[in-house]
Amino acid sequence: MSPSQPTPAPRRHKILIVDDDPGMVHLLARTLLDIAQLHFAVRGDDALIKLAQHQPDLLVIDAELPDLNGYEVIARMREKPALANTKVVMVTSHNTSAYRQRAFDAGVLDFFTKPIDRDLIRLRLEQILSGEVMEYIELDERPLPVRKAAERPAPPAPAPAPPPAPVAAPAAAPATMDVHAITSELFERISAILLQAETLRERVPAGASSAELYPVQRIQEECAEVIQLLVTMSGED
Repeated sequence: MSPSQPTPAPRRHKILIVDDDPGMVHLLARTLLDIAQLHFAVRGDDALIKLAQHQPDLLVIDAELPDLNGYEVIARMREKPALANTKVVMVTSHNTSAYRQRAFDAGVLDFFTKPIDRDLIRLRLEQILSGEVMEYIELDERPLPVRKAAERPAPPAPAPAPPPAPVAAPAAAPATMDVHAITSELFERISAILLQAETLRERVPAGASSAELYPVQRIQEECAEVIQLLVTMSGED
């Protein structure tokens, strides 16, 4: 009897995260590392390139970006036949009905306001990726302390601070240095490392101890830290 062939690993879902807020990219990366292969962009034009290159199963995008806004990215994406049916979730600091309505008119499946509830967004994205039918429920996703603070009257404005002393302007970066191109390349390298980490995680036997899982978890955590630094660098232009 010939040895049985190993069962191939199921295809990993792919998520493209588009946000120029370092804290949000860091938070989403930590939340979603183990449920999908992640790709990243901090600008709308770069997001369109990554969409065509990777054809992700799900786009998680902010409404406001440094160049194109999230709605423009979605509209241009829909013009491409290969990307027309890409699922989209929007994460934004805007919580007005106009932003929500515009998002749902664009075909967005769900709409989260910052700060997000990590458990809630993870659950929703897992449902979307698995193809489960979801009924949209109007929710205020902000944590309770944040909602309570928003309901309290604002404190009086502090007295204006004296103007800061003039400081010398930092030296300009060389004209030949394209920060966005460099960070985009580094994002791709981090994504490749995360893919290898996921492969290693799949090889850990079921019921493994935390000590056996720790090396893979450390790789993923360090990648998340680098992602935060890269997004911060991308905003310093």
